[in-house]
Amino acid sequence: MKIDNVYKAKSLERLDLAEWQIKQNKIDTLGSTLYFALFNFMQAVLKEAPEGKWKHIGINKMFSKFCIENNCIDRINLRKIYNIYTDLYILRIKADYTNEKLTEKEKLELLAIFEFINEVIRKWQQ
Repeated sequence: MKIDNVYKAKSLERLDLAEWQIKQNKIDTLGSTLYFALFNFMQAVLKEAPEGKWKHIGINKMFSKFCIENNCIDRINLRKIYNIYTDLYILRIKADYTNEKLTEKEKLELLAIFEFINEVIRKWQQ
């Protein structure tokens, strides 16, 4: 299946940035980086914004629907992606709009999320 190469490149660049953040132990903003890596991945797969405008809340549902209709990703991983996107949306808000630091639990969660979406996105985009 053909995907949008500009959004693909943005998604991969954000994954590279996330990997650097992890190596440098710069985890407090990792949620934002991973959120946009996944957002750009969804844009790459969908190619065009529904109703002419990308919406942070609506893209997850549109992506899931598209993947089910086109059998792009198995349903187990698709459900996991859907839930991760929702979790990352909340962690992005914490990273970008509050003066709170992440808890140790949130940091471990982000590291696990990175491993999963890094594998899914890179495998998909080969």
